[in-house]
Amino acid sequence: MSNVPHPPPHAWYVVYCLPLKERQAAAALEGYLGLVVYLPEIRQRIRGQEQRAPLFPRYLFVGADLRTVGVSRITSVPGVLRLVAFGERPEEVPADVIDALRIQVERYNDAETSAEHDFQPGDTVRVKHGPLHGLEGIFEGSARPSSRARILIRFLGRLSNVEVDVGNLEGQPKPTPPKRGRRTRGKGRRIGRKQPTQLDSGV
Repeated sequence: MSNVPHPPPHAWYVVYCLPLKERQAAAALEGYLGLVVYLPEIRQRIRGQEQRAPLFPRYLFVGADLRTVGVSRITSVPGVLRLVAFGERPEEVPADVIDALRIQVERYNDAETSAEHDFQPGDTVRVKHGPLHGLEGIFEGSARPSSRARILIRFLGRLSNVEVDVGNLEGQPKPTPPKRGRRTRGKGRRIGRKQPTQLDSGV
């Protein structure tokens, strides 16, 4: 379920699942329809025990030929809500994107990260390494366990919440507000517009 086969299937699509039903949907798509499924999961520690959680909560990838397996059959599988689509047609994901994502997830799961940070909700952050390397998002707050954080990113044209290790985030500089011009001459006297003289007005 987490390993991408070679050669890849006909086409990859993004499946949007019910909350906390990613694994159920993945198992059903494989068991009921015989489809190839990739559910990217990253490791995390909860109460001293290592567990795995979806990299993209409520999303997974399915390889299918929609001419053979209709969209309605996929969306009728337990745990599945719909295929992500832009317009009327489900959006295809290139196979090399899936391959690259799989490699990055495996590397990320082998890396150690730090939990120290001083981010505040609303801060702009950037992912330093791993499958989301280079993406910018909005820091929303700490998740459980405390070494992880929630950020809001744009994923496949939609805003999506993603949990990442806080040690994998770096802050981005805030834009400097434009300087306002002086409006006083000192001692609180306001600068008014120059009144036209006879010479200025051409009279």
